[in-house]
Amino acid sequence: MPQGRAISTQETRFAQTRAGSRVPRMGLTASLLCGMLLAGCLPDPKVGFDSPAPSKRLDAIVQASELEDDESLVKLVEKLRSHAPAERMFAIRSLEKRTGTTLSYDHAAPHWQRVEAYNRWLDWLETRGIALPEDMEPIETPEAQSDTESDSGPEPTPEGSGDEQPMEMEQPEG
Repeated sequence: MPQGRAISTQETRFAQTRAGSRVPRMGLTASLLCGMLLAGCLPDPKVGFDSPAPSKRLDAIVQASELEDDESLVKLVEKLRSHAPAERMFAIRSLEKRTGTTLSYDHAAPHWQRVEAYNRWLDWLETRGIALPEDMEPIETPEAQSDTESDSGPEPTPEGSGDEQPMEMEQPEG
């Protein structure tokens, strides 16, 4: 009965392989369970304008649209200088909800246009008597070149204005 013996040998190998694989699976399951328990014990980053978690910063921006204090208004204007387009977009929508205006700020506009609009927001805050932090000053804007001026390239971005890249110049059509 060589056939019967071969079947039993295969069954034995299958049973050994299967039994041997249970230990690693159980170990893996235990590891995952421990990891999930530990993850639940770790503190969740708090909502705030300066949170290390981008989603929590966006939550703070959205929540500020419902507030009426001057401090959150200033923080929203600060976020107009953010490197993250989503933060800029949420900030301008929150400002629009609170004030009824955008002062022509476009979160996706070229850098120099965003800087000009940021400066308009600073003026808006000052005309309402809202105190600004010392580090929140108007930013000098590079002069926008017209199509007739030389193509010497874009001027460098003012330091601390929100982008590390120089602004892009549109090429004339033709």
